[in-house]
Amino acid sequence: MDKSKKFLKILWAVCVIPLLIGVILIQTENSEYPTSEYWVAQGYHHVYERSSGQIVDMIESNETCVIKGNKIIVKKKGKAYGFGVFLVVLFGMFTLGCVWGTIESSDWWYNLTSKK
Repeated sequence: MDKSKKFLKILWAVCVIPLLIGVILIQTENSEYPTSEYWVAQGYHHVYERSSGQIVDMIESNETCVIKGNKIIVKKKGKAYGFGVFLVVLFGMFTLGCVWGTIESSDWWYNLTSKK
């Protein structure tokens, strides 16, 4: 294996592995509550059960609450969510650069763009 192919494989690994780690870190945990059985207090701080009036979910600082259709959706972000977003943005751009470089240096791209 020549040095350029080895370098490209290492470059791809350095770009794709942190990207995949970032994608894993930005996963959220969702809890869904039907609006027929639950309701949300003004300001989206608590989810209450309609029948008993008791709090079933307190919305914390790392959680967001939205109502979509007939469901209350509480999304909880992991502790490393911000770092995951950073990895996805940074290494996503690097990976796109690698994809573009691979396409631009390929034979079919040369044949497609060359003028006869």
